[in-house]
Amino acid sequence: MTTMQHGAVMTTSSDLVWPVAVPAEAAVRTVARRLPPGTELTARLYHHPFLGMMFLLDTEKHRSRWRPRARPVLAAVLVDLVSGRAFLTDPWNAEDLTTRAEALAAASSGHVDAVTSPAPRAPAPRLTEEDAVAAGRALLPGLLARRRRLDALGAAELTGPPTRFGKPNWWVTGQAGGRMVEVVVDALSGRHYARSA
Repeated sequence: MTTMQHGAVMTTSSDLVWPVAVPAEAAVRTVARRLPPGTELTARLYHHPFLGMMFLLDTEKHRSRWRPRARPVLAAVLVDLVSGRAFLTDPWNAEDLTTRAEALAAASSGHVDAVTSPAPRAPAPRLTEEDAVAAGRALLPGLLARRRRLDALGAAELTGPPTRFGKPNWWVTGQAGGRMVEVVVDALSGRHYARSA
């Protein structure tokens, strides 16, 4: 899986990925709706690198005698290894993930020209695992303190080793009106982001 030296940027690709929820056909239809009829489009699957981790946050030990100590909080965090942005998310299990080979095989079984080799400009990780864990930890106090109101939260401890995985996206490309069209379609939610059009 992930191999790295302490402090080095993670460069080894992960074998674990989220399975595709939005098929290539739907991604192409999403982009085609905004283009002239008959525009030829190709969808290429790539996996954006993320690091997932679970933190256990305990409440501080010094409590008022009038308020009982609150239960610890389990927080699931994802960190984008390219941008460094951290997100609070629902907890996941390892069973939720699949292998890259299985995801590529499933993606290539569609009716649209879904090229299963990586997109030519798939992003490479820029963060070290250490930096990603720090970004995840930095996200927690403000977000969780608002949810827990006045409960003072203690240190955030990892519950296990972080999991590196890829989030599936479709890179939809084509030509329309003499211009190159490049749109990234999130293969989990169906949201799309124009790269050039």
